Amino acid sequence: MKFGEKIVEGVFLERPNRYLARVEVGGKETLAHVPDPGRLPGLLLANRKIRLVHQPSEKRKTDYTLVLVRHGSIWVSVFPAFANSLVSNALIKKSLPFFKGYSGFASEVKAGNSRFDFKLEFLSNSVYMEVKSVSLVKDGVGKFPDAPTKRGLKHVKELIDFCGKGFRTAILFVSQRQDTISITCNDEIDPEFSQWLRRAQKEGVELYGMNCDLTPTTISLNHEVKVIL
Repeated sequence: MKFGEKIVEGVFLERPNRYLARVEVGGKETLAHVPDPGRLPGLLLANRKIRLVHQPSEKRKTDYTLVLVRHGSIWVSVFPAFANSLVSNALIKKSLPFFKGYSGFASEVKAGNSRFDFKLEFLSNSVYMEVKSVSLVKDGVGKFPDAPTKRGLKHVKELIDFCGKGFRTAILFVSQRQDTISITCNDEIDPEFSQWLRRAQKEGVELYGMNCDLTPTTISLNHEVKVIL
């Protein structure tokens, strides 16, 4: 999947707030939208090489969106919404390694007081699934979240509730980088989320993980990785 139609190189300078970055493109300073509001530790460091989508519009406050950060020898995506797009494409192609035999799926499905990323229809049951994007990786271990997440906690509790009602439920963690060999919860950053995620696993919520293959212009799902809590 391509990041955008026009991708340009740049240099990261600083991050004035969660959604804004000061960058250098073509020798000139400008501002870029940061689509990931997380802390992105170890990634958005001064003078890091970056890649941005150039998409000027009267409706936008900036002409650029930051999508990739160079981290050592690899590119790392900082665009969480790509995770859902990648999963949607994989569901269309029926290429996810852990879901086989579903007759169809829907996105952004409202159920009760909840809205789930995906619902997969099987002959005997349905699977409600949430997708979480992982950007923080230490020594090959992806850690979610990289900042406290009330929204993520709400999703975990909702999935436990639906699991108790007899539905299959799942969380798919997508690490948008290729150096991830396993995924776990981040006890230091959000111990409450970690506690509920472990409870969810015990209650029957299925946990899956995948890493990604990235080029300077594209991203694709790569290999299944284990979720180890």
